[in-house]
Formats: sequence, structure tokens, C-alpha cells
Amino acid sequence: MDDTAKGQEDVLAFLADPAAYGGGLKTVRRIDTHAASVFLAGDRVLKVKRAVRFPFLDFSTLEKRKAACEAEIEVNRRLAPNLYRGVVAITRANDGRLAIGGDGAPVEWAVDMVRFDENRTLDHLAKEIDDDLADALGRAVAAAHDKAPAVDAEPWIKALGCYIDEHVEAFAEHPEIFPAADVATLAAKSRAHYQRITPLLRQRGKRGLVRRIHGDLHLGNIALIDDEPVLFDAIEFSDIIASGDVLYDLAFLLMDLFERKLPQAANIVLNRYLAETHRDEDLDALMALPFFLSMRAAIRAKVTAANATRSPRRRAPISISRCGRSIL
Repeated sequence: MDDTAKGQEDVLAFLADPAAYGGGLKTVRRIDTHAASVFLAGDRVLKVKRAVRFPFLDFSTLEKRKAACEAEIEVNRRLAPNLYRGVVAITRANDGRLAIGGDGAPVEWAVDMVRFDENRTLDHLAKEIDDDLADALGRAVAAAHDKAPAVDAEPWIKALGCYIDEHVEAFAEHPEIFPAADVATLAAKSRAHYQRITPLLRQRGKRGLVRRIHGDLHLGNIALIDDEPVLFDAIEFSDIIASGDVLYDLAFLLMDLFERKLPQAANIVLNRYLAETHRDEDLDALMALPFFLSMRAAIRAKVTAANATRSPRRRAPISISRCGRSIL
């Protein structure tokens, strides 16, 4: 059946074969995560949604995988129009042969992208982030947020409070890394800060500053292309995960820079962002930034801890049953 992981395997094996792409291609690099299989083939990238179902996403049928591919294109073309080509069908002819964009019946769908040097994402180039690049990063994020549509703030605000409890549960699975007393202190401070800023977040929602954000804005999802930072791979599979205050989105990037001991770059990114947006409301909302940074750091911590105990080939899903939160 085409809606099972087992039924997908022949398609994934086909896409891993250089012969599928023609033109004398010699190698195809395959990268698997829990939710996708990505094929790097020459100057082309095909990304297939895996036939899986989790509390936070459902790719279990062909129709749902097609819809997810279309959503990924729609979301990411706002950020990187030159990278995202469209959605392509993997088809099967009457004789059983598979083809990329053939005339047969679609048996799978893939996001079709232009390949860039995967070693030019900023997680690989962190040591090269100088003042000029940090300034460009601030501009790029401000431009992305300027194009992002506003959303209903209440579901995200509610989920944000729920994430605190989910972090506590995730940390409890690794007591050797996260001492219980430290987790309890973090949880208490986080809940108190969340209660203090909730009225502010509601006010910002009314002003249109809770938007359809990137959702996963760390250095690994920013590529340096033609010497300009390009945001890509925004969250598409969940409205809640892809929603948030614009400063909550920015906080993931700032946290990543701080974690890599690049405080000057983080400072430049923040100040350029504020200068570009020209919003007095963002200055008032800086009181929420420490909480946002803490929440983003907690996400990084639990993902790192979970992946340390699993196969390096596939990153582990961090499922949030009540909130639907996951970073892929």
C-alpha cells in the first residue's frame, strides 16, 4: 500500500539510484530524518515525506504527503524563492517502472529544490560570522518577518505555557544530564515569567506581531548563497509550531549564536533587526526576550540529549503530545 512506510521503500531506493536522474550522475547522497528522506543529486534536491504518523504530524497517506509538500513550497518560497522549484510526482508506468515526473500514476510526491553547498549553512560557517554577516542576518530576519502574515495569537500563547511542562518531562528522561533540582528551579522561574508576560503577548497579538514565523530559525537553516544569508526549511506541518511572536522566532537565532560563543554577532543581529523593523513595541517587548531565549535553549538541550542516545543516521523526534511541538 502506498500509505505505509513499507510501500515507500521501493520509491526511496529508486531515488537513491543515480540512474533515476539521468545525465551520467554517479552518486546520490541520501539523508534520513524521522519525517523525511532527502536526496542530493547533482544540482538537484528531492525531499520525500516519510509515511509516518506522530502526535504532531501525519504523513500516513499519499494525499497527506502531497499536501505537506505543497505547504512546504508555499511557506518557503516567501523566504527562498530561488531554492524551491515546486512539487514533483514520482510516477509508476504500466510496466512498473518508476520515473521522476513521468506520465504514469503518481505513487509519491517530493519537494523539488535547487541544491546549494550543504557545507555553506551557517552552522558550518559559524566562525566566519563577522560583523557584516551578522548585520546581514538581522536584515534578512527582519525582511522575512515583514512578509509573514499575522495569525490568531491565543493558540500559540497557550501552547507556549504548555511547552514548559513538556520540557520538564523531557529532561526527566535524562536525570544523568539534567539534575532534578535544577529542572525544578528552571520550571518555577519559567512559569513565573510566563505569567508575567502573558498580558504583553496578548497585546502583541492584537498588534499583529504574532505571525506565521519560520519556526526553526537556527544557523543550520540559514545558508550563505552568493554571500547573502538565505533562510530555508521553515516549519510547514503544524500551524501552532509555525506560529509565534516575531521575537520568539528571532530568539532561536540569538540563542544559537550565544551557544557558539558569538555574543557580539548576536548583539549586532538584534540591534540591526530592531533598527530595520522600526517598532517601538519591540523595545517594550524586550522584557520577554530572556524567557524566549530560555525556551529556545531548553528545546536545544532536550533535542541534543535525545539524539545522543539514538542512531546518528536519524535525528530523534521530540514529540509533544499536548502542544504538538517538535523541532526536526
